[in-house]
Amino acid sequence: MDEKYKRDRIFLICQIAVAVLGAAVIIVKGNYFMLGLYVPFMVISVPMIYFCYSLCKWQNQWHAELNEKNPCDGEPSDFLIRRSKIGAWALYIIALVLPLLPAGIL
Repeated sequence: MDEKYKRDRIFLICQIAVAVLGAAVIIVKGNYFMLGLYVPFMVISVPMIYFCYSLCKWQNQWHAELNEKNPCDGEPSDFLIRRSKIGAWALYIIALVLPLLPAGIL
């Protein structure tokens, strides 16, 4: 399992490096309005990709606590995890496209 955590950390570092590079491109272009969209998208999507299982489990625990008589342990379904990952990756890819847009488009 130690090898998996090492690969996950390397992947996380690569995602953060790409996010910083994209922010630098937007700053060099002088498109500060686009930076206002880019930063929240990256701040939300990168942790959401990395902590997807934990966030899904937390959401299930809260839902069970608030809406069920006998709350369960909150184990998330595969569908919930896949749906969350698709949404997080979509947000990340949209954020990656923003630095490529011309400065005067928005």
